[in-house]
Amino acid sequence: MPFTDEEMQLLWNNLDFAFVDMVLIGIYSGWRPQELATLKKSDIDLAAKTMFGGLKTEAGRNRYVPIHSKILPLIIKRYEKSDTMLFEDINSNNGIEMTYDKYRERFMNIMDYLGLKHKPHETRHTFITRAKEAGVDEYCLKLIVGHQIGDVTERVYTHRTIESLAAEIEKIG
Repeated sequence: MPFTDEEMQLLWNNLDFAFVDMVLIGIYSGWRPQELATLKKSDIDLAAKTMFGGLKTEAGRNRYVPIHSKILPLIIKRYEKSDTMLFEDINSNNGIEMTYDKYRERFMNIMDYLGLKHKPHETRHTFITRAKEAGVDEYCLKLIVGHQIGDVTERVYTHRTIESLAAEIEKIG
C-alpha cells in the first residue's frame, strides 16, 4: 500500500532518525529499493538535478531520474557527507555500498520506530500512485521508473528531454 499523506508527514517530521531521508528519496524518485541503495555519488549530478542508474530490465538500466525539488536538500546533504556511495553502509565509513538486506533492515527499523506498516518496495508504489494522481504523462512516468514502453510511436519516434521529465516529476505534491 502507498504511504498516506499523514505517514509522509511523519517521515518529514522525523528526518533526524537514521535513514528516514532514504525512505523519502525513494518516495519522491521511484527507484527500486536496490537501485536506490546502490546509487553512487558519481551517479548524482547536482547541477543538472538528476540521478543516473537502474537495474533489473533493459528499460530500467541506465536511466536518468530528475531530482524532485522536495528531496534536493536531502540529496545534497547526503552527497556532501559521502565519499563514494549516496547511502553507505552505516557500519563502515569507507564507501561500501548498502546491500538490499541492509536497506531492508534500515527501512524496517524506521517503520518500527514510527509505528508504520510498510515494505521497502512501497516507496515505489507511492511514487507511481502519486504520479498517476497528479496527472504525470504516462510515458514520462515509464521512463522515470524504468518500465518498458510498448507503443512504437512513443518508444521509437518520441524523444523526451530531461527537462520534460523534470517538469512531470514536479507535478507530484
